[in-house]
Amino acid sequence: MTALAVLAIHLEPDAAEGDPRAWVEQKLAEEAVVTILASSATSGLFADLPVTIWPDGAPRGILRLLALVRRISWGQFAAIYDFDGSRRTRAYRWFVRPCPPWYVSREAQPLGVKHL
Repeated sequence: MTALAVLAIHLEPDAAEGDPRAWVEQKLAEEAVVTILASSATSGLFADLPVTIWPDGAPRGILRLLALVRRISWGQFAAIYDFDGSRRTRAYRWFVRPCPPWYVSREAQPLGVKHL
């Protein structure tokens, strides 16, 4: 049985709802393979955990954006969790194909579901 691969997006240290580090530790306890899409401001939060960190979460320019989206698509993640919920990270969803379930914030509600 293969481990579940998930991607967590955490770019802005002040924007995250809940505790992204606790969520990552929970997924690791469930034996999931976790990849973190981070910025230089947030990558240090996960440095001591056995995760893969992609430090290029906020690309500048269309070519870098396309490269990032292609990288996410090729990652074949079972789910993507967006802790920031910013316009930028929500826009990534429209370019990732095939699109896995995409969840926003600590409540992990699918996009399209209004937050309470």
